Amino acid sequence: MSNLTDIFKQLQRLPTNQTEAVVALIDIKTEDDMEKVLNKLDSMSSRLEAMDSKFEAKLNAMDSKINNIRWFIVGSVAVAGVVIQLWNSIPKP
Repeated sequence: MSNLTDIFKQLQRLPTNQTEAVVALIDIKTEDDMEKVLNKLDSMSSRLEAMDSKFEAKLNAMDSKINNIRWFIVGSVAVAGVVIQLWNSIPKP
């Protein structure tokens, strides 16, 4: 890619009346390219937001499953404790 010094040197070689037209064309091309870059960045941003939403949903589902398993274990331990207490309270012959 040419640097600005090279572009300036080339513009100096042109007649004055053509310089403005060439600079305007360069400006139009630069604006068009910048629009394409910005549109691509917007597209990438949208995809990242979608991926973030999916990840968040999966994380919430996993958290819910872990929470359910935790309550199941707590409930099972409580039921086991009650069963053991009842078993121990039954008179043995």
